[in-house]
Parts: sequence; structure tokens; C-alpha cells
Amino acid sequence: MIRYFDPEDVRQADILAVEKYGVPSIDLMENAGNNAALEVLKRYPDAKSFLIFVGPGNNGGDGFVAARHFLKKGFKITLILSADIERYKGDAKANLDILMNQNDPFCTIKQSKNLSDSEINDETNNADCLIDALLGTGSQGAPKGEIERLISCCKKNGAVVAFDLPSGIDSITGNIFDPCVKADVTVTFLAAKKGMCFSPASEMCGIVVVADIGISPKKVLDQKDSIYSFTKDDISELLPSLSRNIHKGSRGGLLIVGGNANYRGAPLLAGLGALRSGAGLVVVAIPDFMVDSASLFLPEAIFVPLRTINDHIAPESFAEAIAPWEKRCGAAVVGPGLGRSESSGFITSWFWNEWKKPLLADGDALYFLSSQKNIPVFRLDTVITPHCGEAANLLGITAQEVNNDRTGSAVSMSHISGTVLLKGMDTVVYSKGKDITIIKEGSPALAVPGSGDVLSGAIGALIASGMPIHDATLVGAAAHGAAGSILENKSGIRGILAREIADALPFTLN
Repeated sequence: MIRYFDPEDVRQADILAVEKYGVPSIDLMENAGNNAALEVLKRYPDAKSFLIFVGPGNNGGDGFVAARHFLKKGFKITLILSADIERYKGDAKANLDILMNQNDPFCTIKQSKNLSDSEINDETNNADCLIDALLGTGSQGAPKGEIERLISCCKKNGAVVAFDLPSGIDSITGNIFDPCVKADVTVTFLAAKKGMCFSPASEMCGIVVVADIGISPKKVLDQKDSIYSFTKDDISELLPSLSRNIHKGSRGGLLIVGGNANYRGAPLLAGLGALRSGAGLVVVAIPDFMVDSASLFLPEAIFVPLRTINDHIAPESFAEAIAPWEKRCGAAVVGPGLGRSESSGFITSWFWNEWKKPLLADGDALYFLSSQKNIPVFRLDTVITPHCGEAANLLGITAQEVNNDRTGSAVSMSHISGTVLLKGMDTVVYSKGKDITIIKEGSPALAVPGSGDVLSGAIGALIASGMPIHDATLVGAAAHGAAGSILENKSGIRGILAREIADALPFTLN
């Protein structure tokens, strides 16, 4: 997991390192530039020539330090300055002076204002590795002037590395300006910045590596709010190992309630997602007219027929039907394909108020949670999994407003549920008392009918197995996202079925 901080907190941490811990700022820059150069050489060991685009701030100073490191190794270095030499100040100017005074024949320093676009592009094409040291965390607004021109030239067939962050991204929001550097690797200093975690900026960063600057982040940032990223590589840290003599009763039982005349497949896909995620028992409670066909699709599950009247579940017999399974099921999922009839509202309310074990509410259950006149009583042991439209209904705002502040929206919904999973391009997971986490797995292949039902079943199964709700939500979401990537790599992004997503879950969980 990578921890992302507000850029202002990182800037203040730099000041704290100097003023409280006595680390000279010139040493911080020296450490940053040297360690960034080491990261570049580690990833591109065959590179012999480097082109560095250098801005007038401290980010440019890091570039000057890295250039000296490359020169010590005997590599050819070309630096293109975006500003007049007189504009470089402080530590950046000190490191520029060192380079100029060395008079190294392998080091060439040019100013972009004296070069045509064609000449800059020639330099770009001739270098093994292009380094963007133009704009750092302190930059604001769209790039202008020579910096904008150099960013437009940061395109090549070889490697592109950004120092601190790619020039042209907003380090707070994750939005990008035009033009924007698209890096293969971003070597960020001290800590990753908040905006780097969000799309579209995250796509511009490539692989993110945090470089040491000579002071521990724990000393200067540990008490600051942050956002975590979570990928398939983090699953093993949270997923418990299984004993070789385990039996199905130890894997946990999940109750799934949903389905109606129009949406018969949703609870079955949730059941398939649960089974593919390792559930030992899956009990699917669905309208009685669905049971015969459902058992053919999913013979591994147990089906509980819910008596219906005019194709709607009869509320008065519902609790009695599921009562025999309450003890055997450690968690429940309610909502997939449930519909929006009056009886569906009763079932949602019953689970929210009467079910005493962990509960995941999805699909039509979220409709009723958002449409009730009284705000549902807060439940700590619940998970809600809305997409942006469902979140908008829960919060009384527009879907665009939700997407404009996805982390804030997730936190706002936690007044209802102890854990919130806001689905989308940057899936957000937030639990009371935990750091906000972004799931950095996924694929357009997941944008198909039934995908969310599979996700609900997967998370429900992990909760039912005894995992903490927050951990189960992270693991289920990351496994689901990684399953989409597996299918994309195998078959592309068109024509994927939700059942295929479920079938890929064992490969991401194992």
C-alpha cells in the first residue's frame, strides 16, 4: 500500500525537517536527487544518455543533483532549462552552479528559449531516458510559457521519468491540464501526493516510487491525514491462510436475499461471486417462482423459496422462511435484483433493523435506504456499496457532485453505514476510524450487468468467513478489480460476462 498526503502537509514536512530536526534544505535536495537517480538507474540499467527538462524551482534543483550523479557514472547528460539562469534561486541555483563550474564534457546545458520545437524533439529522440524535473508539488494552475512547450515535447519511445510528480497534474484533485507529462515511472519525494492517487492523474504517473530525502516520513507526517491505495499485491497481507484440514463449515455461511420477476439473475450472480470467493455455505432466498431454474444455474447453493403474491414476496412469511438459516449464516447480502415494490422495502427495513449479524446492502436495498422519510439508524456492522448515482440519492446531491469529491462523498455516507464502498473508476472504501483507501485495480471489462452483484457476493463471503468488515471489503474489491484486468488481458474489454468475473476470482484471491 502507498500512503498519499495532502501536498501542503508534505511542504510543511519539508519545513519541519529543516526547522525542528536540523536537516539543511540543501541536504534534503541532495538526498532527493541522488536517490531519484538511483531509482532511475535501477529501472533502466541499459540507459547511457539522459535528457533532463529543468524548471526554475526546487524540482529543477533535484534534477541538477541527479545530473551530477549520472555524470559520476560516466553517462552523457543534456539539460534543457525552461527559464533564464538568473531565475534560478537558492538551493536550485547552488546545484546549477556546481554543474556549470565542473565544465564536464559529457554535460550540455541549454535554454529552451534558444531551441526550436524540432531541436527539442531531436534531443528527446536521441536520449535513452527523459526526466521531467519541471514542476513540483508547489505548482498551481495550468503550465504556461516555456514549461508548457517542454511538456508538449515530453513524448518519446523510450523511458519517461517524472521527479516528484508529472508536470501538468493537479497534486490535490488528480485532474490534469493540457499538456501533461505521461510518465512510465514517477519518483516522488518523502511521500506520494494526494492527487496522484486519483484518475486521470494516476494514469499519468505510471509506477510510483517514494524516494528518501534524509528524514523519516513518520517523524514529519505520521499524524497527518492520508489516503491509502490498495492493489492485488496487498491482498495477501489481509487474507487469512487456510488450514489443510479445513471443512466447509469453517469457511462461513452467507445469506443472500434478492430477485424479482424482472431481475432473476442478480442474486444468483451474487451467490456465484460468494462461492468463487471461498464461502462454505451460500443460502439464496428468492421468490418461489425462481427456485427451479435458479438451482440449475447454481447447484452449489441452497435455495430458500420466499412465498409470493402477484409475483411479489409476501412480507408476513418472510422472516419465518429465513429463520432456519440465521444461525448457519454469519453475514447477509440484501438487495441484488430485489425490486422496488412495497414488500422489497419491508425486507430492506427488516434486515437493517432486525438482522443482528454483519450486513451488506446493495442494489435496490440502497434505493429504500435513500427514499425513507427517516434517516436509517446508523449501523456499524454494515457495508453499503453504491455507484455514483445511488450515492447521489443517499446524499441528496447530483452524481456529478459525487464524482467531484468521491472521498468526501464516501465519508458523508458513513453517517448511515460503518463501511462505505463507492464504486467507480477510483473505488473508495471508508470505514469509521480508518483511513480512506482507493482500490487501484479495475478495468472497463467490469462495466457490465451483474458485475456489482458478483462484487457484493465476494465481499459478503469474506465477511462471513470471519474477516473484519473493513479488510473483507478491501480484499473483495481488489480481487474483483483484478479479475477484470485478467479478463481484459485475455479477451479484451468487450463482451465480458459477469459470471466470467466471478470465475476469475479464485485466480486473484489465490
